[in-house]
Amino acid sequence: MTENRGEQGKRVIIDSRWDDQIQQVRYQAVCSMVQGLPEDYCTYGLECLGDCKGTWVQMDVIKDVSLSREIVLMMANRFNHLALSPLHFRDAVLDSLNA
Repeated sequence: MTENRGEQGKRVIIDSRWDDQIQQVRYQAVCSMVQGLPEDYCTYGLECLGDCKGTWVQMDVIKDVSLSREIVLMMANRFNHLALSPLHFRDAVLDSLNA
């Protein structure tokens, strides 16, 4: 069993119980507005969604991955193409940023 802590301390437990509930996993970019000086700006993150009996549920999210929308979109596309397991989501994001 693996425990991930999302934003605001949200706990997401990923273990064998997900296997029979989650039909498909997808990754998508998310935008967060940051109030900064002298102006507000947007940072981009990634969320992991699972199809649970026809409803997409957020399994995990990492906000503020990059200021570059293109970098985050490329990561999401790569993770979707490779059908990345949610178990490896956080490590894959870190590895992508460090490459």
